[in-house]
Amino acid sequence: MLKKKTLNLVQLLRGIASLLVVLMHTTGAAKEIWGINFLGQIFKFSGAGVDIFFVLSGFIITYTSKKALKESSNFITFLKRRVIRIFPVYWIIITIFLLIQIALPAFYKTPYDLTLINLLNTYCLMPDHIMINSVSWTLTYELFFYILFSLAFLIRSQKILITLSCTYVLVLIFASSFLSYGFSNNKWISVIFYPMNIEFFMGIAVALLVPLINISISKFLIVIGSILFIAAALISNQDYYLFKNGFDRVIIFGIPSFCILLGVVRLELNKQYYIHNFLLYLGEASYSLYLIHLPLIVAAIKIIAKFKISNNLILQLVAVFLIIIICSISIIFFKKIENPLINKLNRKIN
Repeated sequence: MLKKKTLNLVQLLRGIASLLVVLMHTTGAAKEIWGINFLGQIFKFSGAGVDIFFVLSGFIITYTSKKALKESSNFITFLKRRVIRIFPVYWIIITIFLLIQIALPAFYKTPYDLTLINLLNTYCLMPDHIMINSVSWTLTYELFFYILFSLAFLIRSQKILITLSCTYVLVLIFASSFLSYGFSNNKWISVIFYPMNIEFFMGIAVALLVPLINISISKFLIVIGSILFIAAALISNQDYYLFKNGFDRVIIFGIPSFCILLGVVRLELNKQYYIHNFLLYLGEASYSLYLIHLPLIVAAIKIIAKFKISNNLILQLVAVFLIIIICSISIIFFKKIENPLINKLNRKIN
């Protein structure tokens, strides 16, 4: 297992991933509400930020759990920390947006019925929960991955763990390649066999492979991964798909993300790189940015539409300005609320 150290380039990748998702939703909202092609629609593909996130999640969880994995007794503590990482911030943000939706439905409205079942499913991130915030579906898969990863605390044999992991990934590849999309109507089975789960295991593979990779090929991995990622973006923007499910994303975005991350981590383990503070903060605040950006973008674009601005250039600049503002709000939210809250809750379980 690689020696643990601060990885600024990984934080930068987190920031890039969250920014890509913001750009995708800005592109969609600007097209639907303003009727313009934001930046020429070049960021239609950028839901691929989620693929980067999934690979990063697999790596970060493995990388940060190095010491904890030595003792099976850390199983409960690990799960508590994962719950703290996901839920408190999600609950705060989702409650705010739910209240806004009730008070100002003209600016932010989702098909949400205020029933007890809906609320429980939404707040617990159950499979197929009705989303107040359309990005929350990914958190269900994050939670599922955390549960899978926690088995590493209970199964002490590395050979068994690797065998089980490889078998699961192979089953996912088979199911994604040869079974019809949505072969099961059971929402729990659908989560288990979701193709993009493979990307979490790509991240685990990065953590395991980094010590075996020669520093001389790290830059090559970054370059080839970036070329493949850009090619995938161009293909995706043309609405061309290899498979009609998430497995398409695993192939065209997951593999390049794996190559880039492997190269980046190996490179930074050899030498620390300076990253501008704003970009580091953006990486640290990526979870907050991911959760708050969509409702804010949609609401802001709807408000600006009231002014009947028809100049394309002005609208383009306004959209860019909105993205900068939302990124800044996310950083402030991280520094003032998310980070202090998580640190306080983590101290309580130590």
